Amino acid sequence: MALKRRFNEHEAYGLTQEERKLGERYLRKNKTAGVIDEIQSLKLFELFLIGSSFRELSQQFPQYEIGKIVLTCALRGWQHDREKMMSSLKDRVRAKVIKSVLEQVDFLTALLGVSSAEHLDGMRRYMFDPENHPKPDMRAKSIKEYREVVETLQKIMSGTTPGSKTPSILDTLSETRRTTESLESNKIKELGAAEIIQAELIDADKKN
Repeated sequence: MALKRRFNEHEAYGLTQEERKLGERYLRKNKTAGVIDEIQSLKLFELFLIGSSFRELSQQFPQYEIGKIVLTCALRGWQHDREKMMSSLKDRVRAKVIKSVLEQVDFLTALLGVSSAEHLDGMRRYMFDPENHPKPDMRAKSIKEYREVVETLQKIMSGTTPGSKTPSILDTLSETRRTTESLESNKIKELGAAEIIQAELIDADKKN
């Protein structure tokens, strides 16, 4: 069996050309037995995981040559393990961010619901009987505030953003109205047909 003299592509993954040369040179000199023991290499791997370079690791652990550390990295798959861990970490962070955003949306939606329930009844009472009910606390008190309310209402009715694929409330209402009108029209047609059939049956009975 031929002795191993070079890294394959899997082992050389993530190494620079210079790092690969150092590792392979150490490999040819010491064979695969030159790999640092797994337990002893854990501390180096922890530092490698958070971004320490091979040179920095060699300075912190002078008992290990750079080539020996590179060889250990290649044969133990440190680059692949780091990439998997970083990818997993990104996924977990992304999931936490999404969960946090959803919780904030739920909170703000509930807050708006409470605010609407709190002020809507007072607004309605004042609108129908302003003489016997006080003015509601939440109201437009100036032209600027009135314009802001109108603009907000327009944005809500027309959709969230320009060019949004989500149908606006106006579109939904229009579609609902068209559907209702179509159903009512079909119902009228059905009733008309039923009346015609009933009249024909009455005429047939009279003839008999």
